[in-house]
Amino acid sequence: MGSQASTRFAQSSKDILMLWHIHAEVAGRGKGGKQRADVLNRAAVIFISACWESYVEDAAREAFDCLLRYSTTPNVFPSKVRTLASRELRESRDERRIWELAGSGWKTVLADHRDVVLENWLKDFNTPKSRQVSELFAELLNLRDVTTSWTWPDMSAEQARTKLDKYVVIRGNIAHRTKHNEAVYKSAGKDFRSHVVRLVEKTDEALGTHLQELTNTSLW
Repeated sequence: MGSQASTRFAQSSKDILMLWHIHAEVAGRGKGGKQRADVLNRAAVIFISACWESYVEDAAREAFDCLLRYSTTPNVFPSKVRTLASRELRESRDERRIWELAGSGWKTVLADHRDVVLENWLKDFNTPKSRQVSELFAELLNLRDVTTSWTWPDMSAEQARTKLDKYVVIRGNIAHRTKHNEAVYKSAGKDFRSHVVRLVEKTDEALGTHLQELTNTSLW
């Protein structure tokens, strides 16, 4: 079935097809067409990266919220996550704060941890590279290096990480310097989109398996 995050990704990423439809019209208008098409190619790379960024954030939040929703005790969360979530309470000089864990208060403490982790990750919003993605899921869900699941025929995990990072760098150059030194071709946008579609598929599978191992329930 997959996550809701993957469904939203599939819907939003379809918009890139409209860019390529426009690309076909623009590129075929003679002199200056290729230059105008290059702008569309750059826009495609930025848009695909944005779709990937949104998926990662949405999937991380959705997975964490699934654990909160289906948990009756905090023990379903990995001990590392519970330790990180309770750090602020343990380090607080106000000893009364420990009572925040009473009743179902532990859910609020964990939700606060979720928000802090996501906020910190979003500070690197422009760089959803393999390392940042891996660190997010590790800190939020204690999922060991999700990028190891990024493998399929003719694509190793290392190759998948390298390819993603290459395109994210290009995206950053386009967005922040307004000019990339090399021409961006339509084939690059298609290749990037195809790669990210695979990454979403593999990441979703890894998250689903991890959640099932924690809860003994298939959550998506």
